[in-house]
Amino acid sequence: MLKVIKSVRNFQKTPVQEIWHNDGDQILAFMRGDLIFVFNFSPNRSFTDYGFLVPTGSYDVVLNTDSKNFGGNGLADDTMTHVTNYDPLYVKDHKEWLKLYIPARSAVVLKKN
Repeated sequence: MLKVIKSVRNFQKTPVQEIWHNDGDQILAFMRGDLIFVFNFSPNRSFTDYGFLVPTGSYDVVLNTDSKNFGGNGLADDTMTHVTNYDPLYVKDHKEWLKLYIPARSAVVLKKN
């Protein structure tokens, strides 16, 4: 996580924008610049196709703590580009749904292309 943060110039000056929090699911997501940070604090619940409203576009994974490189299970394909899903309700806001697999006890960081 520190390597990702250090790779962004003036990261400390970029504002934090909350995208989502759900105490029941124990999910927290926020955006800072072109990076989206998603945390699953649940000790035992993984989520498939968990959706967040984010700026329209495509996103690449730059860090996934569930990767085998970090001792995780490596269940997600971090090489794929995630593309947002159209929703006519949010066109005026320039937002669409980003759907992710979020394993229990993990964090995922994505960067907007």
